[in-house]
Amino acid sequence: MAGSRTRKRLCKSVCKCVLAVLLVLIVVAVLFVGRKVKAHRCTDQESRETLRKLCGEYTQNKITGNLCPDLCTTRSILYRKCLNYRKGKKVMLVEWNTKKVILKSKYDRLQEYNSIVSEYTNDEGRTVTSQPDMATFLMMAKHQLQTLFEVGTTDITEVETVRKMWQMPWEKEETMNLVTKESLWSLLQQDEYLMMQYFQGNKHFPEIYGSCGHFYVMEYTPPGETLSPGMFNFKTGKEIMSTTNWDKRAKVALSFLTFLEDLKTFYTEPLHLCDIKPDNYGVSADLTIQAIDVDMAFFESKMRGILGQENCTKNEDCDFFDCASFCDLGRKKCSKHRSNNNLQAICKKIFVRYSSLPFGGLLRSPPAAIADRLDKALQECVKPSKTYKYDQSQKASSETLEIIRELLQGSLQNDEPKR
Repeated sequence: MAGSRTRKRLCKSVCKCVLAVLLVLIVVAVLFVGRKVKAHRCTDQESRETLRKLCGEYTQNKITGNLCPDLCTTRSILYRKCLNYRKGKKVMLVEWNTKKVILKSKYDRLQEYNSIVSEYTNDEGRTVTSQPDMATFLMMAKHQLQTLFEVGTTDITEVETVRKMWQMPWEKEETMNLVTKESLWSLLQQDEYLMMQYFQGNKHFPEIYGSCGHFYVMEYTPPGETLSPGMFNFKTGKEIMSTTNWDKRAKVALSFLTFLEDLKTFYTEPLHLCDIKPDNYGVSADLTIQAIDVDMAFFESKMRGILGQENCTKNEDCDFFDCASFCDLGRKKCSKHRSNNNLQAICKKIFVRYSSLPFGGLLRSPPAAIADRLDKALQECVKPSKTYKYDQSQKASSETLEIIRELLQGSLQNDEPKR
């Protein structure tokens, strides 16, 4: 008996030591990753230099835009902080008349975008430059939109396309000068700008206020504390740190569900979200979710083209970030049909966050009254039990969405103790 008790004590001591070592390793890993991330962040000096060059181009009449005077003349737009990585797109937090907004561009410099000016050598050996006339430029602008969506845009004319994408005064009869064409053309080469500008007016996309050259200014809606993960105790599995209460998190989750339904209806084709993570979504003051990073969002036609071009030997070879497909082993080719869906990806990466233990997702620690039913619904959402034989898909169903919605709405109508 004494030996048995000794072994139990020894086992407990070893377990405690192992847990302590694991916690230390996690802390060290977090600190290491933090230093690496910080090392790859752009600096204030780099950002200020980018803005100095941008305003220099405006002064030299090389770029234009409705917000160039605010940024470069009256200085009512002031730099505050760099938010991006050195090798990524340029994203800055700026202040516009005391209001925080985002200044964004795919590239630092205008020269990194394709110019509309073409050069060729004539018969005399001289270099000659030419630019498209207004009619050609309008067709080029509409083609950019069609290239992004990969569907016909017969419902919108060339003139309407430019008016939708350009926030400077312009009439159909006017001929744009080269500076205006170049500035607009640099914006039209940014898929994220096109996507957000096209869906202006929808509450789930930030407002675009205007532009200066290749940079555009958009509404600032950061993920904030609501989308921050909670931390759990390894031993008990209970939450030990939470930044927001259940009601706020439930309302944000409900907004996600509304957003997902909108994606199926506010265009002729559904929009697929292939990069699901909290950093890509902002939370407005009224707890509405906004898509603040849509670089990896594709309409159905384009999604099929992306998924169907890879060779494969197993299903995992066909995953395109959070958009999954399956492998046709007979042809050793990936299917062009997506095998999961947006709801499934949101449940996995936002609501539950399986990959982030000991951290919990948005719907962690629900009220006791709905805990078991919500957990079951989320499990079904992440890994649906129903398989569609014709395309080997396992997609979270609309029924699952409605169950989650009803549970969340019901949880806001009482003050049950939290789990």
